[in-house]
Amino acid sequence: MEPSFLVLTDLSPKSQRAVYLTALLAAAANGQVILLHLENMPMLEPELGLVTIPEQYYRQERRDTLDALAALARHLPAPAVVESEVGSLHDVLGELIGRWQPQMLVMGLAAEHDVLDEMLMNQALPALRQTGLPLLLVPEETDVAQDPVLPLPRLVAVAADGEEFHLADSSLAFRSVLESWSAQYSIVHITTPHDPSDGGISRAEATVHQSGLLPAETKYTTYQIRWQPRSKGIVQAALDIQADMVVILARPRTFLSSIFNMGVAAEVVRISTVPVLLLPTVDRPKPAPQ
Repeated sequence: MEPSFLVLTDLSPKSQRAVYLTALLAAAANGQVILLHLENMPMLEPELGLVTIPEQYYRQERRDTLDALAALARHLPAPAVVESEVGSLHDVLGELIGRWQPQMLVMGLAAEHDVLDEMLMNQALPALRQTGLPLLLVPEETDVAQDPVLPLPRLVAVAADGEEFHLADSSLAFRSVLESWSAQYSIVHITTPHDPSDGGISRAEATVHQSGLLPAETKYTTYQIRWQPRSKGIVQAALDIQADMVVILARPRTFLSSIFNMGVAAEVVRISTVPVLLLPTVDRPKPAPQ
């Protein structure tokens, strides 16, 4: 079965950018794009004082939307399937993950992360917690001079804090996708006053190597700066080395709360101008009692 990449789209500029990047990643991995569009239902209860939408208008709007989605799918650099569904993201996502077994979920974010972004993310969290699906968050362009079409990642910054981690099965499976990009990698570490004499970069490098995130033969660089808070340091490091993407290792506690309320990763997502990939990790199994 060819790998699938599930991306949420509402045909807005922010989602268009996410869709095109998803298609590039899918093409590199010989995979396909699943375009997920959530339909708006008309209000049908005038007795409650709600504004109603004529059914004829709703039908025409739906036809126009499906036509636009089909046109978008035809012009992507990878095969694409349109899934236009009615319901909350919480309900729809679980069904589609079971149907397509995607490698990751991709969502576009507004330059000013709005209430809709947070609402959709909170609806997605139960399915993400259950499946451990990697999550790619693509920021809306904030500079009018910036190319609205993102390239395939050429340099990926892997943020490592020196704390041991173990990749979830979904993250281990995602390594083949990372390899398909033919990108270069840089392990970035933000030093703290409590780090050893070398700033902690050796420990950070060792944890990434031991995790198996990068193939053994992968050549990578390291980059370390002293910055507080760590979240801004990670974003600054990505800017310094001109990375196209930042990888954050999402601890098990990360997906127990809102993506927008989880410390370092949350702040990186808020302020990063390049896509942020959250790769789930798992707690190390406790040894069985003797």
